[in-house]
Amino acid sequence: MTGKDSHPQHRHRHRDRAKDTVQSAIDLKPPISFDQLLRRDRKSPLTGRHESPSQQQRDIEEWQVQQQIQQEREARARVTAQDVEKLKAENEKREQELARSLKEVEDMGMSSTRQLDDTYYAILEKASILRSTVASLQQLADESRRMHQQFKDDSGALETDTRENLDHFNNFEEQEKTINELVTKLQSSKDETNKLNERLEKARTRIETYEQKQEAHRAKRRKQWHAVGGTLLGVVLLVVMALLLRHRRDVAAQMGVVGQKLAAAGDVVYGAGSNLTKDSPPEDPYLRQLFDEL
Repeated sequence: MTGKDSHPQHRHRHRDRAKDTVQSAIDLKPPISFDQLLRRDRKSPLTGRHESPSQQQRDIEEWQVQQQIQQEREARARVTAQDVEKLKAENEKREQELARSLKEVEDMGMSSTRQLDDTYYAILEKASILRSTVASLQQLADESRRMHQQFKDDSGALETDTRENLDHFNNFEEQEKTINELVTKLQSSKDETNKLNERLEKARTRIETYEQKQEAHRAKRRKQWHAVGGTLLGVVLLVVMALLLRHRRDVAAQMGVVGQKLAAAGDVVYGAGSNLTKDSPPEDPYLRQLFDEL
């Protein structure tokens, strides 16, 4: 409803109110004053004595109501045309403010409705997400319970197997016995190794001594063969000189043949000396056995 449509209705209302005011002024009765009440009580002392306090209270309240009505009528009687116009202007202003407020309320209601719709759909979406989350959490809880039970069963089976294995070990007595045997064998092997090292050291010493002896023997034999070779060469030279002196004439003719024979004799002597120096020493059977053991 707009402000222009409401003006005639308000005018009719003000006219009705003016008529009611005039009619109430015509029908106005003089109010009962407090003095009149006292006089009425004095005129009827017998009846007043028999009246209860509640009746007096009702009379006083009635007098107060009449006084209030009288004041309202006097206030209505003092209303002028200017006051009526002023009230009309104020009413029109209030109607405009009410129309503007109603428009704002309608706009606010529309926006609130849209916000409520958005909120409703958002709540529905959140509710679906929450339902899916709750379902996922429930599934996760079921899976956790299943895994916990499976872990409990597996841990119990592992504990049982471990206890059985420990019982089978018999406090590791067999393992300790085996370890002690291995330690004993290791110690005996170590002793044997030490003995073999000592024998090897002795064999090395004997080999070095034998090599030194063989080297000295070879040097001695080389010296002997050098001396024998020198002696033989001297003898041959003496024989040759004697033959040359005896057969001086035939030397010139046979010089070429003698030279060849001397060269062949020298080769034979050199080959015999080299063969004597290269003879290998006899093999020691103890060393052969020692090397076979190593």
